[in-house]
Amino acid sequence: MPIGVLVGLVSGMLTCLVTEIYCHRCLAHRAFQIHPVLESILDGFMQVYGGVHPRRWVSVHRLHHRYADTPLDPHSPLERHPLLVLVGTPYLIAMAGQRLPAVSSPATGRPYVAVRVLITAFWLFTIGPLQTLTALAVHLVCYLGIMGMVATAGHRSGSKPHPDVPGYDLAWLAVLLLGHGYHNSHHAHPAAPRTGFLDPIWPVLRVLSALGLITLEEQRTPAHSQACCVASVPMAPGR
Repeated sequence: MPIGVLVGLVSGMLTCLVTEIYCHRCLAHRAFQIHPVLESILDGFMQVYGGVHPRRWVSVHRLHHRYADTPLDPHSPLERHPLLVLVGTPYLIAMAGQRLPAVSSPATGRPYVAVRVLITAFWLFTIGPLQTLTALAVHLVCYLGIMGMVATAGHRSGSKPHPDVPGYDLAWLAVLLLGHGYHNSHHAHPAAPRTGFLDPIWPVLRVLSALGLITLEEQRTPAHSQACCVASVPMAPGR
């Protein structure tokens, strides 16, 4: 396997994991508390490799829950072309960010842009321009593909164990989509740390809990509560 493909796959998958564990389940839905040191590391990682400030991501995601599958939903495949939702996540987040108060939608800090430049320079020096471009392309395809499929597949077809809630459950997609095969169940119980039986993130959370890096036993919000989806300004996970 070319080194560029390997680097891109690793960085893309790590970014998906950080987005799901830190931005989504921890910050957006307050499913658990996180150790301050790990929080700082993941915050920086997201700004460097995800290219978006976690608070902006959280605020846009809460708009999605609050207005799911309506014209105000930032990335509903029922309101926008599914192909745009699949590959246009950064554009849709940027557009939705214009609807948010400035305090809840900060831009990525300059220090992290500098770190991104240094990382790119490192790969250019060690593996060369062609492999660096390959790594960047694979990273984007991996990250945007998985994140885009979460919204595209989760809102178009499947079962509806919670008929009055948006989204559908496709359990067989849960492993590929980081637990979001249970999308209808997630919209019904957004603060639940586990989305369903085949949720691949759940074992990771159990390991992090055993290491003392997160606290699963003290949920910030009842699993069925929609309060975290209504909030316009995200709170720090320990508050």
